[in-house]
Amino acid sequence: MPRAAVRSVGSVTERPPTPACPIRDGDPCSLCVPGVSGPQDCGLVYLVTSDPELRAEWNERRRAAAQRRRSA
Repeated sequence: MPRAAVRSVGSVTERPPTPACPIRDGDPCSLCVPGVSGPQDCGLVYLVTSDPELRAEWNERRRAAAQRRRSA
């Protein structure tokens, strides 16, 4: 796997942002589907976001998780 380019600007080192996984809220994209370069071309993300029933369930789970985090 190629390493991300790191650029130094003065005393600050810049790294490219790590894309977040839209399915596993709060986790970085770990490229769990072979052949993808990130969430933008992930088949799982496409399936969940394009199917109305899956999208509704996914949104409900995200709302419930956010509510648990707020009440903790």
